[in-house]
Amino acid sequence: MMSKLFHVSKEKPYMLKVRASGWMIMTTVAVAVFTDIFMYGIIIPIIPNVLVDRLGVARSMVQKDISLALLVYAAGLLVASPIFGYLADLYQNRRFFMIVGLLALLGSTIMLCLARVLWLFILGRLIQGMSGAAVWVVGLALVTDSFPEENIGKMMGILSSSMSLAIFLGPLIGGVVYARAGYYAVFGILFGLICTDLLLRIFMLERKELEKRNPPLEEESALESDSGSAGVRVTTGNSAAPPDCSRTRPRNTVPKKQLVGFKLLKNGRMVNGLYMGVIIAWIFTALDAMLPLHVETIFHWGTLGSGLVFLPIALTSPISPLIGFWIDRRGPRWPLAAGLLLACPILVLLRLPDNGSIGHIILLFALLTLLGVSGCMLMPSSMAEISTCVSAAERKKPGIFGKGGAYGLAFGLFNLAYSAGSVFGPLFVTGTKEWGTATWALGLICFVSAIPAILFTGGFLFNTRASTRVEVCEANSITQPETEEVELHAFED
Repeated sequence: MMSKLFHVSKEKPYMLKVRASGWMIMTTVAVAVFTDIFMYGIIIPIIPNVLVDRLGVARSMVQKDISLALLVYAAGLLVASPIFGYLADLYQNRRFFMIVGLLALLGSTIMLCLARVLWLFILGRLIQGMSGAAVWVVGLALVTDSFPEENIGKMMGILSSSMSLAIFLGPLIGGVVYARAGYYAVFGILFGLICTDLLLRIFMLERKELEKRNPPLEEESALESDSGSAGVRVTTGNSAAPPDCSRTRPRNTVPKKQLVGFKLLKNGRMVNGLYMGVIIAWIFTALDAMLPLHVETIFHWGTLGSGLVFLPIALTSPISPLIGFWIDRRGPRWPLAAGLLLACPILVLLRLPDNGSIGHIILLFALLTLLGVSGCMLMPSSMAEISTCVSAAERKKPGIFGKGGAYGLAFGLFNLAYSAGSVFGPLFVTGTKEWGTATWALGLICFVSAIPAILFTGGFLFNTRASTRVEVCEANSITQPETEEVELHAFED
């Protein structure tokens, strides 16, 4: 039923190919990511004024309610991420769930626009977070479905650039438009962006749906030629692919969907990738909660200045695709570790700008620029690591996650971890009210987290046993029953 919901009959083949092309899919997901982060960020610089002037919150409660607004957004992500991940893999229709998520975003935006009481504003933020889960879970799974594994790092770098650009433009446009044209003008921009995003999501076509409507002739001929030879392995990919050692032991290759999550979580490499998602979200959501109010207190900036303070972070966004190229060739271990180690001293030094002098303003902007470089290393690396974990398992044990695969659920778990970090960030700010103490503690968290990033990203740093066994198996076509040793290292390359 769902697969036919957006079916257009008698559509010309060339138009179907345009709708399912790589650039169309990438553009749609990048715009979806931009829309989600832009909607999240445009509220940040205007929250203090909205809470006081529009919702009647006492100024002494502003920091607490800012943290609450960020917290409920993260709670929405936390609740909806595994649900969207499960359903997207179960029904194999990514586009449908992306459209459902955008309609939820539209509803939440209407709530925020009309809110005159705090509870309605908070409810809007909660639904906004739930809609964001569709973008991050389903969108990332769609990109992974649509591009070869060797290009995933580059694609995640492009998405990270879109996210970084939205992180800057959201607060900047929110501060400028609110200061010049008022509250409703901000939401006029949001509704226009949602309409553009909706058109792209409707127009885009998944490649799996294109193949159902118009199967590639090359694949059909390959299947016909291979089916005539007994004992020859049928494939539409690389004909020189090594034999699979696990095929000698009969086993059910279509596991129950509810067990896929346990298969993912029992592996140390995947758990480490999820932990990195928690830490990255913790750091940046804590800064989102603290930075606007801090610059207002120290530099006496209004909503415009609170938006401009995010400019240095956004200017570094073109670096993300370059990091993605590195990840595709060398893996995510060292960019992830370098990003955490770079963020550590930067966060500690953020305590130094403490007055409104030009020198201190320049120092703050320089530190935030370096922090943006760190973020460009962290996000593509962590997302690519989640994708390659699933790809490695599928390569070594085809069908281990069933017909629907596990990319949706894997990114659902990653979004769940990221949401947990987004909860810890605002709570951390509420519990640590002094700016210098908070930045010092965040720097320490980055330093400690760099250790597991070095040791476990891409597989255990000093473990050659599993990879050696797989190489021997592929070279000699071993037909012995697989052991638990291979099972334990199924995700490691």
